[in-house]
Amino acid sequence: MWMSSLRLGETEEPAKSILEKINEQRGAVPKLLLTMARRPNVLNGRQTMNMAVHGGNSTLGKRREELISYYVATIGGCYG
Repeated sequence: MWMSSLRLGETEEPAKSILEKINEQRGAVPKLLLTMARRPNVLNGRQTMNMAVHGGNSTLGKRREELISYYVATIGGCYG
């Protein structure tokens, strides 16, 4: 079974507020997250994990975290 992504206007709380925040920060919401919005608890768990890893609270600092994240995503073919 293939799951299609939702549109931002089709989401319900608590997924809606999570996705709106991402949209404000990035200017767009990746389709993966719009698909996860079908299961808000999964989306929330993903965001919690993402903030723990990329929240700027490590000794690397936010800029280096983002650079590493971009590099890994690019190598993995997940970016752009």
